[in-house]
Amino acid sequence: MMNKKEDSLRIVVFGLGEIYSKVKHYFCKSKAEIVALVDNSQALLGTLVDGHAVDDPQNIRRYQYDFIVITSQAAVEMRSQLIKLGVQPDKIIHFLDYIGNISIEVPVCRTDVLSESVLILSNNFGYHGGPVTSVILSHVLKQKGYKVTIAVPDAEEAFLEEISLKEGIEVLVVENLDSLSRENLEWTNEYTYILANTIVMARCAIKLAGKRKVYLWLHESIDVYSSYEYWQDEIAEGIENENLTIGAVSDVAKRNFLTTYHTEKQIEVLPYGIDDRYKETDSFLEKGITTFALIAPHISLKGIDVLLDALCFISEETRKQCRFLFAGKSFGDEYGKRIRNRIDKNINCEYLGELSRKRLFELYSETDVVIIPSRRDSLPLVATEAMMMKRPCIISDTIGTAKYIRQKYNGLVFENENREELAKTICWCLENQSTLKEIAEHARQTYETWFTATRFADRVMDVLKRLM
Repeated sequence: MMNKKEDSLRIVVFGLGEIYSKVKHYFCKSKAEIVALVDNSQALLGTLVDGHAVDDPQNIRRYQYDFIVITSQAAVEMRSQLIKLGVQPDKIIHFLDYIGNISIEVPVCRTDVLSESVLILSNNFGYHGGPVTSVILSHVLKQKGYKVTIAVPDAEEAFLEEISLKEGIEVLVVENLDSLSRENLEWTNEYTYILANTIVMARCAIKLAGKRKVYLWLHESIDVYSSYEYWQDEIAEGIENENLTIGAVSDVAKRNFLTTYHTEKQIEVLPYGIDDRYKETDSFLEKGITTFALIAPHISLKGIDVLLDALCFISEETRKQCRFLFAGKSFGDEYGKRIRNRIDKNINCEYLGELSRKRLFELYSETDVVIIPSRRDSLPLVATEAMMMKRPCIISDTIGTAKYIRQKYNGLVFENENREELAKTICWCLENQSTLKEIAEHARQTYETWFTATRFADRVMDVLKRLM
């Protein structure tokens, strides 16, 4: 996209809000010449920002430039605005793409020419589904004798330490990985195979597929796709490349992708598998009080409010027989604050915070029933881990796991958003504990049938064969 040398570029920067403040140092790093700063805010017009008098976008024709860099979350609308003002589309660039074109060096460990290596491209490392499935994938491949590297744009220090240091997985943190230019992705040539995990890495996978075979593995809920509207045409065209094979972790994840990108290309279903951590010594329904756990970050997608609302339909006397444990990252936004406040004020509820992987599996052992009230989820790892740990799940009927559940046989399903039905299901668990133990046994069998690491390894080996 940017054919000129970085230090000879003349750019107009459009948007002077929070994003601009975060990324403006990149313009100095690239040594580009900023010929103008423009913004739609009438309050900013004429004011001095970083040595430039802020101008109106209507006056862009006055300037000689190579690119207009949009530095805003409203990039889709601002691009349309510029095109209506007569700016050629190929002269407009998103700030992430601009940064992705700045020259970088990636410290890749050279591998033995006789060994086969796999590069897993993943979203930001942290205690959530995408990174955890990348780690699971890494374990499977290492056990098969491959040298494995996971590359991510950013990483939470605690998760990186637990995974990289304690589990011996090589992790590369490559800033702005998901938006790097083709030239800045040349370092990936060192690897025999490339697997791109999550839609976050779709653009990266598409660029690499220009020269080699790449596998893109999708997990996302439908909500995530709106974040990629700016690159809609680029992705829609890129996914048609024969070098790009696409798989989805569930039918739900597949449907979400096809709802956004209307392609005739076959999207296969590739469920993950997980290592077996169950111990026969784990107790279950032997503590008098029945413990329910909800493990998820405090975001609307996960439906934590649905469970808290459901508690209002349960009598005080019945609630005395229960305790509800909440684990997951809490956020300072309005939803996060409201959830934390409701948990803290409820004597039956306890917030445990975001847990390490080690502590999380200890929590499963302390739990009788796992509740997953997600509004939209493709194949939540929590449900699979619970079944592996021989714990029954209560899940909403919209998540991908529902495909594997027979009501009151290997799990319990309630209608999404139906608080009263969820409350009745919780009460049913208290009244039918012998049946609940049978459900737990069948849940474990479901894990053994579909989600073991061995079965996942077989599926992954088939993927690698097709990437040869």
